[in-house]
Amino acid sequence: MIKLAIVASFFGTGDGMDAFLVAMVIPAGIVTVCGEALYVSTIRLTSRRPVGGRQQGEWYEVSSLFNYSVLAMTAIAAAYWFCAPAIVRLVAPGFSGDKLHQACLLAQCLAPLMILGVVQHILHGILHSSDRFVMSSLQMFFANMLVVVLVWLLARDQGIAAYALGSVASELFCCLVCYLAARRAGARYVPAWSPRSGGVRESVRFGLPVMAGVAMLQVTFVTDRIFSSRLPAGSISALGYGLLLLAVPLSLVRSVVDAGFPSISGLFSQPRSEAADRKLQQSMFACFKMLMVIGMPLTVLLVLWRNPLIGLLLKRGEFDAASAAATAVALFFYAFGLMPLVARHFLTRLSQSAGDSLTPLPSSLICTVFNISLNILLVPVLGHAAIALSLSLAVTLGVGILFIQLRRKVRALQHCGIEAECLRGLCAGALMVGGYLLVEQITGSFAAAGGASMVFYAAGLVAFGVVEIRHLLGWRSLLHAPSAAR
Repeated sequence: MIKLAIVASFFGTGDGMDAFLVAMVIPAGIVTVCGEALYVSTIRLTSRRPVGGRQQGEWYEVSSLFNYSVLAMTAIAAAYWFCAPAIVRLVAPGFSGDKLHQACLLAQCLAPLMILGVVQHILHGILHSSDRFVMSSLQMFFANMLVVVLVWLLARDQGIAAYALGSVASELFCCLVCYLAARRAGARYVPAWSPRSGGVRESVRFGLPVMAGVAMLQVTFVTDRIFSSRLPAGSISALGYGLLLLAVPLSLVRSVVDAGFPSISGLFSQPRSEAADRKLQQSMFACFKMLMVIGMPLTVLLVLWRNPLIGLLLKRGEFDAASAAATAVALFFYAFGLMPLVARHFLTRLSQSAGDSLTPLPSSLICTVFNISLNILLVPVLGHAAIALSLSLAVTLGVGILFIQLRRKVRALQHCGIEAECLRGLCAGALMVGGYLLVEQITGSFAAAGGASMVFYAAGLVAFGVVEIRHLLGWRSLLHAPSAAR
């Protein structure tokens, strides 16, 4: 949040920020596509036995995967550096003149992010498979502080280039911190290059469908940039700030899934039995319950508190009232996609845990096609608000299709009661909204209404049987609390 506030105060929603977000979309997309596959593959390779108990020779496969990944990403980053001007023209056909030139230079500056990003994903996989989550979370805080310092010191002289430099420097810092943490967890690097390694071949077979599914979703962000580049200046920035504000709670809730991913993956690898299925159902249900209990109030607060939140965090310096209004519109529609995005992440991890990386592909394709179709229809009418709305609707459709697919394939998903729990959570969320609107109407204070809405939400969780009072007060046991209705 601090980084976002500093960046907004220096750059607002001007041409510089538009150019940066266009330059960032391809490197960020490639890191997400390749990094996600490498993260999952690393988890599968390193969760076979406790990481700390491995000897140096047992890191042969992980090191081979690391070496080939870095080599491939170096080649891709070099190609992107040379082709950046042509790529930027494709992604932002509405750019011209100095704005186009600036976006091309920024794209070349951001090319190293591709290499650093995949390295960080592999290291995160090693840490998470050994239940080391704290360091991978803390390093992001310090990395963001590094961006803040560099932007504060250099922005007046270097402009938006200071943000690009800070982004690369922060990724390098994260890689160094994660490497040191992985060493402490028992990881050992081996200079291995054999393409015949069983782990490498397995990672390629499993990772390619993962990459394809994530790539389809990343296409939506690229097409969003194409559509928004033809809109009035500042539209790309408003959408970018909306996504960055959404990313804070999204990262928080997704971390719950990633924390449970290694253990759920381990349960799928056990021999099938009634006791194993029951334990798997309980773990899946507990993880989904935590996602819902945390994600629902965050969604409501993003929708209802968007204007005060943007005013408090961003509205200063170059970020004026017009920027705040445009960002609030984007955040309003993006917020409705928070829970579908979280649910999709949960279901995708569930499919990967079961050793199935193909099932999410059809829903990803449908989601992408639906998103582009909605943009074609709605952008001429609603402007940049249509891009945020299209993403939320498309992800909601995609997660519904994915759930239907997985329910047929994962037996434990059929009997764990997620559908009923989701309905009860929605009812608690509706009570929260009603409480907020009622108290705001009476007091005229959004702060009082926000506090009261949390009380209404807690009451709804108890009233609709999501949790019991003793579990609500003892939040540490929430993950293990069975629903009152189960």
